[in-house]
Amino acid sequence: MVENNLGLLVICDAEDKTKVAGVISERDIIKSIVSGKLLNTPVAEVSTKHVVAVKANSEVAEAAKAMNRHRIRHVVVVDELNKPIGVVSMRDLVGERATLTAILQSQEKEVFIGGD
Repeated sequence: MVENNLGLLVICDAEDKTKVAGVISERDIIKSIVSGKLLNTPVAEVSTKHVVAVKANSEVAEAAKAMNRHRIRHVVVVDELNKPIGVVSMRDLVGERATLTAILQSQEKEVFIGGD
């Protein structure tokens, strides 16, 4: 993850590689180390099983709102068959000032609260 500057990896099902089994984030790894687990602990023991995803044809605002609602920094992007095709991160959104402006001016005008 460090070598590729990634904050999250998608874990695919062992039997069906087109299905998401979970995700593992920098946060998951840090929490596991703080709780006393070693770095050779199996990924399945420290990964997040409840994956927040958006469809590829969703608006960027939907991804941002999902991150805010669930207090996460990444959402998995899936196609119409729920096959993972990518990840959108808060870093991606922050890098796009015009996108953030559009999100803030969206029709719902939700206020972003907390999170990191």
